[in-house]
Amino acid sequence: MKFTIAILFTLATLAAAAPPFDPAGVKNVGNGNGGQFIGGQCLSDADCGSGCCANPTGICSGPGAQFQAGKTGCGFGGGAAPAAPAPDNAAAPAPAAPAAAGTNAAGGPPFDPAGVPNVGNGQGKQFIGGQCLSNADCASACCAGPSGICSGPGAQLQAGKTGCGFTSGAAPAAPAPDNAAAPAPPFDPAGVPNVGNGQGKQFIGGQCLSAADCASGCCPGPSGICSGIGAQTQAGKTGCGFISKRMVSKRGVIAELF
Repeated sequence: MKFTIAILFTLATLAAAAPPFDPAGVKNVGNGNGGQFIGGQCLSDADCGSGCCANPTGICSGPGAQFQAGKTGCGFGGGAAPAAPAPDNAAAPAPAAPAAAGTNAAGGPPFDPAGVPNVGNGQGKQFIGGQCLSNADCASACCAGPSGICSGPGAQLQAGKTGCGFTSGAAPAAPAPDNAAAPAPPFDPAGVPNVGNGQGKQFIGGQCLSAADCASGCCPGPSGICSGIGAQTQAGKTGCGFISKRMVSKRGVIAELF
């Protein structure tokens, strides 16, 4: 009995001696994304940008300071701690169908609402924490199940995620802009004077009717947009060599070629 009391007293003393948590880090607790800064609360090493969640209280620490200020070393929680509770403004767990961006994903962490413009366009611009419909949406190339959230490959099985490779079968791709064929990127409107004249003056991102329009010498399909050679198959483009059925005369008249 005395031994048990002594152990409890020792643990309480260590916890009291450890530094307080920085309240600004609440949003980074328990999501396993490595976004927690030193001084913020953590449930495992995976929460911390430093990779060190120090005992006895669970506070992110620099590895060189893991035994300072009452801390007793990295490894708090053993990597098996549950995800942090959802914030008050998070929606209830979503059904099996893909949740709307910004809501709390079923079985995984909540989506970052700032990522809404990057959902479903396949351009690889979605950041970690944003909703995705496939790996092609994510800059990390990892769209993790069960809900579709961009993740670092090393964190794809943390915080309720079930691994990269999520593919939505319900939500459509983002609508194509009015002046470009889906799913290619939109044309830069500043390039209108360079379309179809074959003078090689069109810059990357401007519309082209053939490779002769582009300064880069590359007019990729499916829509005809000047591209760098190395990017000819990115963002929905299908490679150099696009030739439009439209022909622009010197008078600016557009005719159809058959």
